[in-house]
Amino acid sequence: MSLFCGRTRQSLRQNFASYKLVLETLPRVRALLLGPVGSGKSSLVNSIRSTIYRRIVHLPNVGTATGSFTKKLKSYDIRAEKGGSPSALSLCDVMAIGDEDFAGLSYSDTLDIIKGHVPEGYKFQSDFPINDKINGYRAAPTLKDQIHCVLFVLDAAKVTSYSSSLRTSLRRLHTTVSDLGIPQLILLTHVDQVCCAVKESMMSMQKAAQLVGLPLSYVLPVKNYISQLSVDLNTDILLLNVVNSILQAVDDTQCGAKLSACFC
Repeated sequence: MSLFCGRTRQSLRQNFASYKLVLETLPRVRALLLGPVGSGKSSLVNSIRSTIYRRIVHLPNVGTATGSFTKKLKSYDIRAEKGGSPSALSLCDVMAIGDEDFAGLSYSDTLDIIKGHVPEGYKFQSDFPINDKINGYRAAPTLKDQIHCVLFVLDAAKVTSYSSSLRTSLRRLHTTVSDLGIPQLILLTHVDQVCCAVKESMMSMQKAAQLVGLPLSYVLPVKNYISQLSVDLNTDILLLNVVNSILQAVDDTQCGAKLSACFC
């Protein structure tokens, strides 16, 4: 039986809606979307909501400009169904990572976000780094303020042509996030534009893994809803696999930390 069937979609949807985190003191996972301009970060939020709500969702958080459309830290609580209670996942969107032609989100600002110092709605300024003097700065962030999973959102069509400066930034972030003990995943968008065969899809995933420095198993192909008028089975399954994988990655990390503590 094919994995891309209605039964699989329904199972993934139910798993996500009923998911209970291992760490009871963590109300929900805050997953940070990081990626260069045009990678599809903001579109991903709408696409996931479309999958959950079973219809195309139109929210004013997506742009087509050459610069980063997102300027502020914005958290999106993903509900298990339209009008229902929040699920265990919240997606955090931010300004795009800087490149040679775009200043973008700095390394230091990214770390402040991950550690929970940055307040919701903070407007990023490339020439004005975050410091403890900004309005709403959290000097002592709690667990619920912090980022619990980092998602590197990369464009499959551009993964081999990213600049050396962007590659360096991604590798540096990966190393730092690893040192902090925070789980990471790569979301490879626009796979439908470059991957017409399984072999091509695997090559794009391998290149993305090498770019960041993560194993191939940490790369998840995804397709955003951009011009579609209704949701479809294959796209839904890819997106539902992403949200379930995020929650599982956080739980795996928490369980691993507890196991390590038992042997200390």
